[in-house]
Amino acid sequence: MSGTSGSDFCPKCGKSNLMTYSNWKPYDIVSGECLDCGFYYDTKEGQMTLEEVNERRKDYDLKPLKELAEQTE
Repeated sequence: MSGTSGSDFCPKCGKSNLMTYSNWKPYDIVSGECLDCGFYYDTKEGQMTLEEVNERRKDYDLKPLKELAEQTE
């Protein structure tokens, strides 16, 4: 297992029961959950549409795509 887990202080309630996890495989992943106030966070993964990708490409002065690249995994 390549990940790391631990505990920290919760940014919402200040108590020390924020259970955390991080990993760098296959990309940076982080999560945490406070066992006192219920606050949680995690890395979310998704898939943009062609239209969304092209909107983002405009911000970088890149030409629009006609189709998305094929994902290998």
